[in-house]
Amino acid sequence: MPHAHADVVDEIEQMALGNYGGLPHWGKNRNFAFDGAIARYPKADKFFKVKSSYNTDGLFSSEWTDQVLGINGSPNIIENRCAIEGLCICSDDSHCAPEQGYFCRLGKVYKKARVCSSEEDY
Repeated sequence: MPHAHADVVDEIEQMALGNYGGLPHWGKNRNFAFDGAIARYPKADKFFKVKSSYNTDGLFSSEWTDQVLGINGSPNIIENRCAIEGLCICSDDSHCAPEQGYFCRLGKVYKKARVCSSEEDY
């Protein structure tokens, strides 16, 4: 179940990434923050060359790293409750927890944000 004010944190994170062009922290952000993030790195192609030369057997890669780097698939996993888990940005109430009173809503300040918020907050 989402904790109190998680919608505020989600909105700030979406604002930082979407409105201000911020970059996700590779060890701290949740999946949705990495969608298209590798394109923001001008030397990504050089990184991939070095990565492939040192990791020829894929020993240091995983399904998750390949997704966040945009190599194979997307870091977004669209399913019920995915926004609660940080696997997606909600676009439907089912991505939140409607059975517990959390619905997909626009951000209060950053109107492009989509966050899971309780009915009481709106």
